This record gives sequence, structure tokens and C-alpha cells, in this order.
Amino acid sequence: MKSGFNVKLVGLVMLFLFFLTALGAGMPGAAPCSVSPDQGVKQDLNSVFESPIEVSGYPYQEEFAKAAARYGLPLPFVLAVARGESFFDPEARSAKGALGIMQIMPKTAGDYGVEPDLLLNPATNIDVGVHLLSDLHKKFKDPYLTLAAYYCGPGGVEKDSGNVGKNCDEYVRYIHSHLKTIVADAKNGNVMEQKGLKRFVLASFDNFLDCRNFIQFIEDRIDGLRLDSFRKEVPYNDYVRYQYQVLVSYRNRGEKQRICAQVQERTGFAFCSM
Repeated sequence: MKSGFNVKLVGLVMLFLFFLTALGAGMPGAAPCSVSPDQGVKQDLNSVFESPIEVSGYPYQEEFAKAAARYGLPLPFVLAVARGESFFDPEARSAKGALGIMQIMPKTAGDYGVEPDLLLNPATNIDVGVHLLSDLHKKFKDPYLTLAAYYCGPGGVEKDSGNVGKNCDEYVRYIHSHLKTIVADAKNGNVMEQKGLKRFVLASFDNFLDCRNFIQFIEDRIDGLRLDSFRKEVPYNDYVRYQYQVLVSYRNRGEKQRICAQVQERTGFAFCSM
């Protein structure tokens, strides 16, 4: 009984802390500010440029590999962007009008001489997205700033100081989490982007820090789960905000039920429906 009580107490404390952080992040009146890049994230991003790794098993990998080679970027870097933007969904559409695997805005496509209706073609979308990343990398000569500019535009980056807008920085950290998954899978010989692999939402948070901390909270208690984060649009009446979903991979209903039961047993809370 005591150990069960302790598990529930820890869970309550973690959820309370998540709530406080999310509440503070969502309060109005806090103007966006620039922040310095996280040096650990920066080092990881630089490392894939300095020491490229072999990856395999990703959707549209041939198209990604061709574009990465054509525009001089490491394949894992561009895969991380695609994974974070759409989980490789060629039909993804955002409320703001971004389209396809790399979530390209029609105006951006026009800058590269591509008609918007072609952005739902995977090869075309990938080519435009990787071309844009390459141009930004040539401009900023820094993978961290490149990702920030991909999301916020060049105006979100202070080239002289190397600082980026707070929202831009959160995006970089989010894409970095996908890069870490890609690199870890390559080193472990895993091919995880398999056909038939499903994902369900375990929890959602209003900022990436809470999402990342929750994933760590679950990983500390349960081995062997495949956890991911995904940034999802949540439309409101006159604006769109983002939530970060904690996703769990599974293959069939029985496996999902086992995962949900295990999460409830180890944390004391029923985060998902069985």
C-alpha cells in the first residue's frame, strides 16, 4: 500500500508542476523575447553536419536522400524536420495554409517557382523544403539558426548575437527531439518508421518543456515504450495555438491495452483509454 501511495503522490506532484508551468506559459501579456541557443542542442545539431550517419527505413527516403545530396545537407537533419512537421504525411495541411510533408507555405513555393497545387506531391514538397533549409543554412551558417528561421522566418533570428525568438527556440528544441530519435535509431540499428505502426495520444501540453519532462517521467518508470512528441494545431475562434502531444507507438489493440494498463499501474493515473 505504501509503495502505491508513493507512486500516486509522485504522479500528483509531477502533474501539479506541469499545470503550473503550462498556466504560466499561457498567461497573456508576456511579449516574445529573444533567447540564447541551448549549447547542448547546438552541439547535437552541429554533430550531424560534422559526422553524418547512415539512416534507413524512412518514408520517401529516396526523395529525401536526393534532395539532401543536391542541396548539401545531412539526411538526418532534413528527416528530423519532416518528422516533426508532419510525421511524413504528404497530405498534411495547416490552418495557416502550409502544405505537405515539409509544411511549405504557398508563397514560399512561389519563391522557388513551384505552383501551390504541386506541394502535395511528395517529391516536389521535399525538394522545396530542403532547398529552403539549404538557403537558410547558407545565410546563417548555423544549424540552430537555420531551424529557427525555417519556422519563424529570417526575422526571428538575430544573426549578430546568435539569439532567436522564444517561440523559434521552442521549435528548434522540438525538432532536435526528433533528430535525437533518428540518431538513436541509427546507432541501435532500429528501423522504426514501419508501415502499420500506429500511435495514440497519451497526454497533451501547451509547451514543449512540459511535454519533454512528461516523456522523461514515463520513461523513468516504464522501459521499452516508444514515446514521441508531436506539435499539433489547436484552432480557436480567431487564432491558432499549438499543443505538444505525447504519442505512444503500438501495433494492435491488444498492445495498446497492455500499454495503458502498464502506465496506470506504474503512475497511478489512467492517462489513456483502454
